[in-house]
Amino acid sequence: MSHPWLEIPIADYEGHMGLASVGQAQLLSNLLLRTVAQVRPRSLAVLGVAGGNGLEAVQGTSVQRLVALDFNPDYLALCTQRFARAFAEFEPVLHDLSAGPPRIAPVECVFAGLLLEYLCVERFCDYLPSLLTEDGALAVVLQLPSPTLPEVSASPYQSLNRLASAIRFVDPQSLHGVLVAGGLARIASEQCNLESGKSFYYACYRLGGKTADENV
Repeated sequence: MSHPWLEIPIADYEGHMGLASVGQAQLLSNLLLRTVAQVRPRSLAVLGVAGGNGLEAVQGTSVQRLVALDFNPDYLALCTQRFARAFAEFEPVLHDLSAGPPRIAPVECVFAGLLLEYLCVERFCDYLPSLLTEDGALAVVLQLPSPTLPEVSASPYQSLNRLASAIRFVDPQSLHGVLVAGGLARIASEQCNLESGKSFYYACYRLGGKTADENV
């Protein structure tokens, strides 16, 4: 069976995420920029990049090499069209992360925004160090479950409802334990609450670093 992410038009995804009542496009853009400002990576991989997912925010920053990874070829083609000339090195990578690690040279920072909900977290964390340079960083954005709101926010873009059956919420504490066991230290974390009523968890980790933040 085809994965829901292969059936959702990019116009629907971006229209949904950009709605004022959803607000998640701006959230991802802000958190990507925050990550780059803190880590200052020269090489960055954005996993689940879709049509860009905030890449416009990090043009002209420290990022010279940009790895844009997605497993929807239409999404990746649009992202390439938009951003191929925006970075000194632009590497579009068509890859399904659930099948294992992509064949890329390690990067100084990996950004995984609203992505781990669709992967086996343990398997991803197992091969994560192979994607990072010696002191590389990982930033994640997780959607937190709500007792009153659906997994997918209501919007005119009905195709997004297909994702409800594929989402598996990731517990921040459990993820923290797996990452620490893998040699990463948390250097920042924050809960982000949107006007929609939904809450999200942001955290940044560094491989082989010292923990600077112990609050979830």
